[in-house]
Amino acid sequence: MDRKMSRKLIAILTICTMIALMLPTYALADEEVPEDNGVVQNGEEPVGQDEGVPTEEEPAEEEPVEGEEEEPAGEEDGEGEEPAEDEEVAEEAEEEVDAPSEWAVPEIELAIENGLVTEKVLSNYQDDITREDFCELVVKLYEALSGVEAQLPEENVFNDTENPEILKANALGIVFGKTETEFFPNDNITREEIAVMFYRALKAVHPSLVAENFEVTFADMDEISDWALEAVGFMSGKGIIKGLDGNIVAPKANTSREQAIALVNRTYELFKDVEIEEPVEEEVDEEVEEEVAEEAAGDKEGEENGEEEPEEGEGNSEEPVEEEPEEGDPVEEETEE
Repeated sequence: MDRKMSRKLIAILTICTMIALMLPTYALADEEVPEDNGVVQNGEEPVGQDEGVPTEEEPAEEEPVEGEEEEPAGEEDGEGEEPAEDEEVAEEAEEEVDAPSEWAVPEIELAIENGLVTEKVLSNYQDDITREDFCELVVKLYEALSGVEAQLPEENVFNDTENPEILKANALGIVFGKTETEFFPNDNITREEIAVMFYRALKAVHPSLVAENFEVTFADMDEISDWALEAVGFMSGKGIIKGLDGNIVAPKANTSREQAIALVNRTYELFKDVEIEEPVEEEVDEEVEEEVAEEAAGDKEGEENGEEEPEEGEGNSEEPVEEEPEEGDPVEEETEE
């Protein structure tokens, strides 16, 4: 009995000892691992978590695949979308402001096809057109109708512009300065000035194009300058410049870019097929012309030498021979005194 009890006690003590030895190990396993893992163990270099080594708690970052662009942060959450939308809205609004009116679109397209516009006027269509910009259009109109390139004069008479198209228009007599030396290129052009420049451009192509006269019947005709009255009457009579509401022409009002382009195109379309009849010159026979020239040269040479053509009978010393009477004629007898 005593031996059996002793064995049991020994076994119980052994089990208790083993349990006591195992408890510290379980206690250490429950403690948190410190964030800094850079402890040198067994002579190895420390490896930190910031070097891309995955831990059980934090997954490793995936390296980007070649050819794939990193998406900017915030796109998944919807951040950054508002600025892009604002830019699109701003661009659309700008296009709407810069676009021509619906009625002007076909006129502008046809003017471009006819070569009657410049790049400068193909924007801000509702802005008033300046004297400089309209000069560029009217010179193109002249060249398109005449088939002749306008020549740049050698001398610039203006001290406030060097635009070659203004100088060409001035040389053709299409436009003049507001003073002898100033053109004022940035001033907005008026409707009556446009009428006059059209009229002069057509006349420069050929005077027969403006041979007709039209009566001015606008209600505000008293506001038209005297120098513009004939041109306004002609352009309105041809249906190019039309009256506004109330049968007024508003001669001192300005014109937008799209309106000016439409007027230039209408003028071209109206006159492009007009046949210009040149005056017929009578043909003179070359031989007759040469004879006349020789006679004139001979007369001039004789006058310079002081020689006169002898009259009939002069220059011959012989006395005139009396003609014998024919048979049957009575003979006159001489009587003595």
